[in-house]
Amino acid sequence: NPPKLPFDYEGVTFPSLPGTSTPFASSADFIGCYSHLDRDKWTFLNHGAFGLALDLGLRRANEWRMHLESQPLRHFDRYLLNHLAHGARRMVDFVTKDESDASRLREGVAMIQCVTGGLNAVIGGHARCTRGRGKVFYYDIAYGSSKKMCEKYHGRNGVCIPFEEEYLQRLKDTKVSSSDLDWDDVAAEVFIEALDSAIHGVVKDEGKDSIEGSMLILDHITSNTAVHFPIAAIAKYAKEEYGMICVVDGAHGLLGLPLDMGRLLSKGGDSGYIDVYLTNAHKWFSSPRGAALMFSADPTIRDSILKQPAVISHGVDGGFLSRFIWDGTRDYASQLTLSCIADHWHRIGVDNVRNAMKCGLREGVDILAAQWHPESVDDATLVPGGISAPMMTLVRLPDSISGAWNNRKTSTDAKQIQDFLYRQHIEVPIKCVRGVLYARVSCHLYNCGEEFDRLARALTAMNKQ
Repeated sequence: NPPKLPFDYEGVTFPSLPGTSTPFASSADFIGCYSHLDRDKWTFLNHGAFGLALDLGLRRANEWRMHLESQPLRHFDRYLLNHLAHGARRMVDFVTKDESDASRLREGVAMIQCVTGGLNAVIGGHARCTRGRGKVFYYDIAYGSSKKMCEKYHGRNGVCIPFEEEYLQRLKDTKVSSSDLDWDDVAAEVFIEALDSAIHGVVKDEGKDSIEGSMLILDHITSNTAVHFPIAAIAKYAKEEYGMICVVDGAHGLLGLPLDMGRLLSKGGDSGYIDVYLTNAHKWFSSPRGAALMFSADPTIRDSILKQPAVISHGVDGGFLSRFIWDGTRDYASQLTLSCIADHWHRIGVDNVRNAMKCGLREGVDILAAQWHPESVDDATLVPGGISAPMMTLVRLPDSISGAWNNRKTSTDAKQIQDFLYRQHIEVPIKCVRGVLYARVSCHLYNCGEEFDRLARALTAMNKQ
């Protein structure tokens, strides 16, 4: 049972979300759940960057802050740990389907402030345990700060897997049925081929022993390209073929994807092949910023590379949760909101939420493609829908400004267009991938078709100038 809250709080009315596939059918109902967004002025299609916090979470965080200030020692000494521990347990339930899996994983969850902080502990811990001799492999389309961590902690033993220039185009050219499983199988073959090529290069130069105890970093959804990695298949291959420690940066995973940690996580020789999974709560889950989670079901991983957090404090010699949660006096309010936000999504219907975001994004892409590429609507995105994230994707800009293989654009060109849109009060990132410019559009429950149309018309007008 959850511990009793030490303050009075407002009741919440939950909008209904039918399991319909009609795009944007309930967006008007959810605008009120994100009331702080200035919709009168801004078209906001960039939820994938820093998220947008639910009003429910902001109110609960403020209630906790006021409780703290009413008697700080009481808050920290008498209430904080119990409520944080409950929040961690609640989030385990949120990402598992089987109670037996949830029961085991409650010892393997840590609350962190963001995925970046957790990855510093993971990558730094691997470097420490291998005494600087272990290698860490990462794809070149990984999140930028993750690549920097690998370089800083592992130096020359950080191995970048070339993917964008050669293999990304193969993902785009993929033609299979509409089955998500088929997409995963085909995409996994491409990712695994790139991994094999990089490893074989290292073995050729340094010998087979050089890859012993190596770590592989996977993005569940990439930030710059919105590619949905088939993490289970890649991790299975990497572990069975090379004995690699597999870590997933799942910054976009929580709520955005149907996670089941009981199936994904390695338990030390049982089922699952992923050793550590990290995810942010401030993105699609929509908590206030400053809350994230790290999961590891294998005690040998928790007691080796995860033995030492990035910030050492009083809990370092305690259990997994205590080890990471005590990192100095700070504001824990965001982490204290997780249980009530999980309840919010559960009551609305998590599957319905994901379906609504997915259908909205598909309709939004159709709106953009119809105006920007009326002759080639099916070829408007960076990769096919089955390989792209279900709630975020890249749509190629109109041909006259997007660039091409023989007229490559640069990140400077991307910034100029993004700045133009910002002046039109449209917030959407413009990405340059292989010399071509794309709009990375996100769709959450509060987005509507008119916002995609506004973006389409803005760049169509720019194209005519």
